[in-house]
Amino acid sequence: MPHTTAAPLERLRSGDTVHGMWMMSSSADLARISSSLGYDYVCLDMQHGLARAEHIMPLSDAVRAGGDAMVVARVPDNRFTEIGMLADAGVDAIIVPLVSSAAEARAAAEALDYPPRGRRSWGPTNALMLGHDPAPERAGAPLLFVMIENTAGLSEVAEICRVDGVDGVYIGPSDLALSLGSLPGPEEPATTEAIATILATAQEAGVIPGIHCGTGEEAAARRAQGFRFITSSSDIGAARAAYAADLAQAAGGVAQVPDGAAQGGVRY
Repeated sequence: MPHTTAAPLERLRSGDTVHGMWMMSSSADLARISSSLGYDYVCLDMQHGLARAEHIMPLSDAVRAGGDAMVVARVPDNRFTEIGMLADAGVDAIIVPLVSSAAEARAAAEALDYPPRGRRSWGPTNALMLGHDPAPERAGAPLLFVMIENTAGLSEVAEICRVDGVDGVYIGPSDLALSLGSLPGPEEPATTEAIATILATAQEAGVIPGIHCGTGEEAAARRAQGFRFITSSSDIGAARAAYAADLAQAAGGVAQVPDGAAQGGVRY
């Protein structure tokens, strides 16, 4: 299937909602399958997952060979070098975790923009490899999502959303819950209120509201709530659930689905 990232990018920019698969593994096969199934994006997780710098381009190629999904990557931390490396590798969007202030959001944006707007160094590796004419400006890609997942970021969410170069915010519900004195899992009122505040603030600022979900059911509820960039499953979670269900069915109902196997994704 030919790859044209314009389709999901244009839909996202025009106000549509997109759904993604979260890659915890570094499996090119699972990345390609995810794209072929019709996910709008596949996120390569360098923070809690197994993807590293040397995996980004092979995994990107696998996603693009499978379908039209955008290649998204989450960096381990808000570091200038890694953000620039992902941009040079040609990913379509970058997610930066644990952004706690407008200053931190601005640092992430500056890592993606060339001078005079930013500090990015010239070295568009993927474009040069493919013989494309690299633009001397960001030109709308990669998109930048900053994660709001602690009380500091929550208190400055309005200022963060107004930072030039920030395209969207992405909520990590589990870290947000921990920061609020709760636990990951069933949502408590404080987390529900915080998520609603972040969503409303992003909508008012005109940036894309995103959130991490563990299952398709949860993702559908977040879509109805107004989120537009929604991770609905993870590769290892979905694989474990499918393996367990097939084993139970093959054993005639004798085998029990292990605890947690019914959860199709991993919540962050």
